[in-house]
Amino acid sequence: MNHMGKRVIHYAGNSVEIEYNDPQADKILDTIVYSISSPGASNPFTSFRIDITRKPDLLFSLFQEGTLIYKSKNEVDFSEMLMSKICHGLAMDSKNGMLFHASGLGRNGKGILVPGGIGFGKSTFTTWMISQGCDYLSDEFVYFPWESDTMISFARPIHLKKPSREVLSSLIEYDSDTNLVKVGTHSDLINPLLLNAENKYSQPPVKIILFPRYETGAELDWRLLSSAETGLELMKFLINARNLPDHGFKEIARLARPFRGIKFTYSSFEQIEKNIIEILERI
Repeated sequence: MNHMGKRVIHYAGNSVEIEYNDPQADKILDTIVYSISSPGASNPFTSFRIDITRKPDLLFSLFQEGTLIYKSKNEVDFSEMLMSKICHGLAMDSKNGMLFHASGLGRNGKGILVPGGIGFGKSTFTTWMISQGCDYLSDEFVYFPWESDTMISFARPIHLKKPSREVLSSLIEYDSDTNLVKVGTHSDLINPLLLNAENKYSQPPVKIILFPRYETGAELDWRLLSSAETGLELMKFLINARNLPDHGFKEIARLARPFRGIKFTYSSFEQIEKNIIEILERI
């Protein structure tokens, strides 16, 4: 008899529903979405179904609104795709606050916001920051409820593309506990507890805003931004602007007003280590 289950994931003023036919789907969902408190929607924006078949071979299939969108025999690759689709579904109708494509970090009860786009090296930088004593909150989304400076980060494993392996080889033991390291074909899912056994999820007020960008062979370019420049940079990474009054411009200005963000390009952690340590010591 099939095991039928259902979960509803709430985040950033939106929700998605997931149905599944096998208890292994419970384990997959526990691996890719960590339980947090976040406002949701009464009606899910979209629905998914996970079908797991075991004959003749183990096969994972993902449906969205009844349409098959992905299938794989590799559980980690399937988990990665499911995580991506859940994130996309939550972002599409996010409301009642600002949703940023950003990492979230915590330190001494204060939050560090790290906005960044695809290819910026955001997850790699975030992983390194854990080694500098920060708590990992997210490497994908940070949500600010309306008129709030509280960081509600989407708690999930660190999602690292294969090129990050060489850069992070001194920090991550890829042959360690498979419950904490999930190695896929194109990327890996890393539980933050592998890097910091005492890592704690929190929803702190934002204290620092960093805009890092990794470029191979680049000289260090480190710039302190004005609050206006900080706001303009934040606008680049606001995912749900279309769902907000005036595209979120006034809220961005409010959030950025007390801050002077730091924007920097680098090609090695050695280039930025001294500056980052000085920043963290002030928190």
